[in-house]
Amino acid sequence: MGVGAVGETGGGVSVLAGVLVDAGAFALGEVFAGIDARIELARVVPLDGAFTPCVRVDRLGDTDAFERQVEADLRVERVWRLGGGVDRVLYRIEWAEGEDLAATDDVLAAIRAGGLLVERAVASSAGRWLFRLRARDYEALSAFEAACSDAGIAIDVREIVHDPTDGAAYGLTDKQREALVLAFEEGYFDVPSGTSLSELATLLDISRQAYTRRLDRALRNYLSSTGIEVL
Repeated sequence: MGVGAVGETGGGVSVLAGVLVDAGAFALGEVFAGIDARIELARVVPLDGAFTPCVRVDRLGDTDAFERQVEADLRVERVWRLGGGVDRVLYRIEWAEGEDLAATDDVLAAIRAGGLLVERAVASSAGRWLFRLRARDYEALSAFEAACSDAGIAIDVREIVHDPTDGAAYGLTDKQREALVLAFEEGYFDVPSGTSLSELATLLDISRQAYTRRLDRALRNYLSSTGIEVL
């Protein structure tokens, strides 16, 4: 999305794929079409049975104009500003009543059906989105491609990487790995930090305290697995 979870992968060896999708091929792309800013899908969280996207917007000159433009889309009920500063803002998009992202967005529905994880999704200046997807195996990735084809969606698979690294190899649970990767990709470990624990917790729809505990355990398990003693 940052790291996002629309589906869920099992253990073992996974597959990473870079996929280009035209902005007009899915609902989120249409909502943000024509906006002069860097837009990244930070997270898709389930709220009240529906999938609600969080997006991080960089280099946004006029936040009020951005919010008005997005809320002008009839599919959007409201844009919630969750945090950020002058140059980077985190938003949650609330769909209008009766709009279900999983049901109306064929791309995300295909991702969910294949049990894939959205590790990153960024809008490009060429009117396309680059998705970084993690599939549990090649069959799951093929199922995603087939679902897109059945829905009439043209996708361009640019890169497929066989990834033997999973969380279990470092003593991490799926949730601990998710918390650790999210912190890294959102710039939490940068100097100065690119985000806060509260913002990271919001992306996972958990409390700050719960996220902090999860991240702490992930770091301890990871360091211990590499032979570093953690006090």
